[in-house]
Amino acid sequence: MHARPRHLTGTARLRLAAGATLLCLLAGGASAAAMTSHAGWPPDQHLVMDKGPGGLSHVLRGRAGVHNYLLGGYGNDTIYGGNAGDVIWGDYRPSGWPSHQVAVIHAGDGPNFIYANDTVNYVFTGTNPRTVVHAHEDSGVIHCENPQIVVFTSHHALPHYRLEGCRQISFYSVGY
Repeated sequence: MHARPRHLTGTARLRLAAGATLLCLLAGGASAAAMTSHAGWPPDQHLVMDKGPGGLSHVLRGRAGVHNYLLGGYGNDTIYGGNAGDVIWGDYRPSGWPSHQVAVIHAGDGPNFIYANDTVNYVFTGTNPRTVVHAHEDSGVIHCENPQIVVFTSHHALPHYRLEGCRQISFYSVGY
């Protein structure tokens, strides 16, 4: 058992708060993240969430050299992943924003877990063959920048996506 530190620096408090926020999001019964297998996910070393209001555009950027959790929200998001492997959500919030949103995802070249959901998605996967894309909701275009990248989808969702360069399609709902 580890003793708790008595004094936390501002950075440590922010990391603790960010971690607690992510745990709450992932534990929430209504959120899509809570229903998703976290098997194989990298550790969360840098969290960026779009908590802004709907109807606005936001840019989320991952840091180089760390595993980022990049979570788009309401509004139009452009997301840039890092290079070490990230977990990227086009929209982490449950459905409910009344207008169409757009998420443009530029994943880095690490092994990424990309979730194209609840918005119109334009996904550029990066080149790592261990990247996986989950596209079970809404629509968009997925650019697989390596033919070994696996796209998990459903027979219902597939007609709503245009897949470019994607050769590995799975209709199983869980996998990594």
